[in-house]
Amino acid sequence: AALQVGGHGERLHQCREVTLLTYKSIPMQVDGEPCRLAPSLIRISLRNQANMVQKSKRRTSMPLLNE
Repeated sequence: AALQVGGHGERLHQCREVTLLTYKSIPMQVDGEPCRLAPSLIRISLRNQANMVQKSKRRTSMPLLNE
């Protein structure tokens, strides 16, 4: 939520897999719909990586025609 209003996040660690254990219900979103998640064990893991398409960068300076 803080990221949506201009805040910033802090990287704690970089990993391929993480396991989160919650002891009380937490608010979350599933397919954009708000819901409450009961106390549970959450496993998040990296699957595959995909190549991304990037638009070419525009030139910052215009070439001079008279040179």
